[in-house]
Amino acid sequence: MGAISDDTNGIKFVHQYGLGLHTTDRVPDVHNPTWQKRQIDDFVEFAQLAEELGFDGLTVTEHHAPLMTCPSPHLLIAAAAVKTSTIRLGTAVTILPLYNPIRVAEEAGTLDLLSGGRFELGIGRGAPGEARIALGRDLSEADLKEAWLESLELVRLLLSEHDVTFDGKYFKVTRPTSIATRPLQEELPIWLASGSLESMAVAGGYGWSVMRNFGTDQSHKEALDYYLQVSNEHGHDRSAANMMVERFIAIGETEAEAEANCDVFANTFNQFMAHYASNGRSVPKSDGEFAIDKKKDRPALTVVGTPDQIIDQLQEALDATGARRLLVETFTPDQARLFAQEVMPVLRARNAG
Repeated sequence: MGAISDDTNGIKFVHQYGLGLHTTDRVPDVHNPTWQKRQIDDFVEFAQLAEELGFDGLTVTEHHAPLMTCPSPHLLIAAAAVKTSTIRLGTAVTILPLYNPIRVAEEAGTLDLLSGGRFELGIGRGAPGEARIALGRDLSEADLKEAWLESLELVRLLLSEHDVTFDGKYFKVTRPTSIATRPLQEELPIWLASGSLESMAVAGGYGWSVMRNFGTDQSHKEALDYYLQVSNEHGHDRSAANMMVERFIAIGETEAEAEANCDVFANTFNQFMAHYASNGRSVPKSDGEFAIDKKKDRPALTVVGTPDQIIDQLQEALDATGARRLLVETFTPDQARLFAQEVMPVLRARNAG
C-alpha cells in the first residue's frame, strides 16, 4: 500500500485513535494500571481490525494527562506494526518540542524499518506550556517559534542526509551525525499539524503534507489553496491529497443509537478535559480536538448520525474544504465496522476520479 498522499484521484480514510477515549466505562479508573493496560490491548486489537476493514491508515495521538494512555505514541505504533502488514501507520501527532529532534528522527527510521516501510511521521507543536517545560526555560513566544523551526529543520536534515551538522540557537550538532536507523522509504512521509497559514507555508516549503483540525471549512479551503501555491513556488508537486481534515464520528443504525453513542463518547471526553485542566493547564485554543460545541455539549469536531447522514456530512466537509484525506475517529469496534462497511465505500465511489 502506497503512502497516504498517493493516488490523487480518490479519497482515503485514516483512523485516528486516542487511547482512553474508547473506553465505555462510565467512570473509568484512569489511575489503575489494569485499566490502562486494557486501553493499550484494545488499541493493538483495533489496529488489526482497522487493517481488516480497509482503512488506509491508522494514527495515534499524543497526550500527557490521565485517561489518555498515549503519552508514548511511538511505542504504540511499534506494537501495531508487528501485528499488521499492510495498513499505513503514523502519529497524529508526535509533539516534537517534547523530544530531542535526533531521537525523533531515529525512532521514525526505526518504525519505518519495523513496519516494512509503512510509517508516516506526524509532527506538531503541542501546547505551549509543554514546549516550555521540554526546553527547560520560560521562553517568549518568539523564542519558542524559533526553537520550533530549528527542530523541524533538524528532523528534515537527519531523515534525508548523512553526516549532518547543525549550528542553531537551541539545537547544535557539532559532530557529523547520521542516524543509525534510516527509513526504508526513500522519502519518509511527514505530516505537519497546521492551524495557521504560517505553518502551511512551512509545510509547503518543505514539501510535507498537512493535517488540520482547527478552523472553519472555509479557512481549511483557504489554507489548502495557500499551501498549494507555496508548494509550487518551492518546486513541490502537491495536491489536495496532501491535506487531511479531522472529524470525530458517532454513528449508529438509527439516529437514537447514534446519539447514544455520542453521549458515551462526550462523557469520556469531558472527563479527559477535566483531568487535563486539573493541574492548572489551560486548554489549548488552537487545537480543534479540544474545541467544544457548547450548545450540544460535545466536541465541535463530532459528526453524528446514521450512515446516510454521516455520508452527507462528510461529503459536505470534503467539498467545502477541498481536502481529499479524512482523519476520522470512531469509538467502538462496532461503530468502526458500520462506518467502514456503509460509509467508506459510498464516499470512495462518489469521489473517484
